[in-house]
Amino acid sequence: MRFDDLVQARVVERVNRFAVLIDIKGDRVMAHLHDPGRLKEVVYPGNSILVRRVNGSGLRWRIEFGNVSGRYVLIDSGIHSEIARMFLPENTEAEVRVGRKRLDFRHDDDYIEVKGCTLAVNGMAMFPDAPTKRGLEHLETLEDLAESGYSSYILMLIMRDDVSCFYPNFMTDPDFSRKFLEIVPKKLRSHFLTFKFDGNYLRYSGEISMCSEKERIDALKC
Repeated sequence: MRFDDLVQARVVERVNRFAVLIDIKGDRVMAHLHDPGRLKEVVYPGNSILVRRVNGSGLRWRIEFGNVSGRYVLIDSGIHSEIARMFLPENTEAEVRVGRKRLDFRHDDDYIEVKGCTLAVNGMAMFPDAPTKRGLEHLETLEDLAESGYSSYILMLIMRDDVSCFYPNFMTDPDFSRKFLEIVPKKLRSHFLTFKFDGNYLRYSGEISMCSEKERIDALKC
């Protein structure tokens, strides 16, 4: 996926979940952040970000990438569905209602929910970076579908390639993490896809697996 017309800026202050005060060559302006996560390792005063100008009646700038350890990671969750579609059949249906809930995709009898991950600890990708009641509800909905005979998937888009495995973030959301380990892979199939931004393109780097117990302990020890 190509990104054009990106402008380098710096974070001044995160005003709320979706608004960030930024500095572009000495001018301070407000920018939209389309990600409700905490993103403490990305959105903090002084950190370098990449933004683009947007049209409309809202904020003039939208944050796309943030610098993490010398590499830029995508922090615009509004693009996740577009990225996920690259890995799904053409006739996949989006924004599917399941009772009172909504899942990202459906293809025939397959239901797919997409999550984006930017957090990593010593080579271990982790999700979520903030408590997510909605994420837990998605897992429960996928579990119900699996028990009814459908195929359920979670597609984790990991926006960095300096990771070797994935594990749910118990420290931040134990309820989500317990449910995740309870149903993956017994009821819910998972794919953990990594990506790298080269300055122009966000490129697919490959798929990783769940961390073993040893990998998890080693990562948290460091």
